[in-house]
Amino acid sequence: MQGVYSITIILLVASVLATGGSWYLIQKNRYRLLCGIALNVTLITYILTVAAVVVQVNQGWLRTIFVAGAFLVLIPIFLLVLSSSYLFLWNAYLVWRRESHSFGNTLTLWLGVLLLVVPAFFRLLNRFWAENYWVMVVEKLANSFQLYLLFWVLSFLSSYLLTKIIRYRYDREYIIVLGAGLLHGDQVSPLLASRIQVAADFRQRQLNKTQKPLKLIMSGGQGGDEKLPEAMAMKVYAEKIGIPADAILVEDQSKNTYQNMAFSKKIVLKHGWSLKQGLFATNDYHVFRAAGFARFVGLEIDGLGAKTSRYFLPNALIREYVAILLQHKVFHAILALVLIVNSFFV
Repeated sequence: MQGVYSITIILLVASVLATGGSWYLIQKNRYRLLCGIALNVTLITYILTVAAVVVQVNQGWLRTIFVAGAFLVLIPIFLLVLSSSYLFLWNAYLVWRRESHSFGNTLTLWLGVLLLVVPAFFRLLNRFWAENYWVMVVEKLANSFQLYLLFWVLSFLSSYLLTKIIRYRYDREYIIVLGAGLLHGDQVSPLLASRIQVAADFRQRQLNKTQKPLKLIMSGGQGGDEKLPEAMAMKVYAEKIGIPADAILVEDQSKNTYQNMAFSKKIVLKHGWSLKQGLFATNDYHVFRAAGFARFVGLEIDGLGAKTSRYFLPNALIREYVAILLQHKVFHAILALVLIVNSFFV
């Protein structure tokens, strides 16, 4: 029991340190995958600490509660993993029916197919070439990449959920509304309308609570298939839903999220506003990555996330996840090389 006591103390200390580290990272910059990693590590230390305390106390009723609680958590996770391929395929069907048939809208389809095909492929290989060196190497490599991607998926999901629990103070000077493609070249889409609406709602709440007005910066240039800049169409729409024209500023040159932030920053500086006393508005799945661009150009602002249709959210999150991985191509390429070497020599 002395050994269990020592392990319990170590885990308690680890939990305190992990909690403190997570809090520090979140306060410094919550929009980093490192925060998601820290939260997951903290959660693991909590679980291990509780398990160690249960063993240390050595009470039957406490063990029963702990095991029952573990089953209540693990069984739904197990069932979800077991049926994940079919759930992704069902989601792909819904997206196919309700959205455009672009490659970006078929990500859950490809993921569902891969989750079905890859295990079947290795079962077939092992049936005809059991104990073959190259089959074992390829299977080990595939398993390594699955675990690697799962690690970053969990980190990304924890980071994403962190952006959903932020409370904002009603002391803002501006909100940058990020543009999106226009319907028929000149009409605000439902997705873009939701971004404008979430910004308008915050503006009204701030007026009601503090009587402090703020400006909306509509940010979006003109695409090759658009008849006017997105920002101009956004301004027209905002006026239709009751935003005064003098409360709307226009940034109509940006072509991507980075430029949304960089060009809007010039407007912020021109009006003498604080780089910290603003917000940006986008869809909830896009907040995490957009905040990274905001920080990169020097805007220390948080994001308002407009709700996304539930059926579209898995596809959107996968797309954001891939985009974030691609922002660190060299880092992941080096780690991928390490995994490949490990599969051959370890």
